Amino acid sequence: MANPLTLYVPIKQDPITQAEAKLAYANFVSSVQHGLDGSHIVHYARLALIPNPGGTGILAICLITTFDGPMNPYLKFFWNNGALQKVFSGLAAIALNPPNPPVTDLTGFENFINNNNLNNPNDLYNTYPQTVRQIQGAFPHPA
Repeated sequence: MANPLTLYVPIKQDPITQAEAKLAYANFVSSVQHGLDGSHIVHYARLALIPNPGGTGILAICLITTFDGPMNPYLKFFWNNGALQKVFSGLAAIALNPPNPPVTDLTGFENFINNNNLNNPNDLYNTYPQTVRQIQGAFPHPA
């Protein structure tokens, strides 16, 4: 059964952070594709930039994923993948309220993500019960 992650992280309002958020958005798919493809558990992943109420600049970054299985094993996969961990480190660096203490281990990573996740498993409607592995098995990618 699929589960949701809606990671909402307000970001700093200085010009460098605003530019880094736009760059993260522009490069999101290419920076996570290989790692997520290798997971065989991620149905969808996207990054959204939440605008400031006045319309100028970015208030927050919202990472939205749908994945198979429980949250913490999913997060462990991220933590153990260097490229995906790098995406998180970039996000933590531009966060208005970065992890304190800084994240140096899996438990700290899990705590930061879980504390900033806007959803729980009961919030997601599933139209189909198949896992990513089952779907990929039924519909293999052409070589």
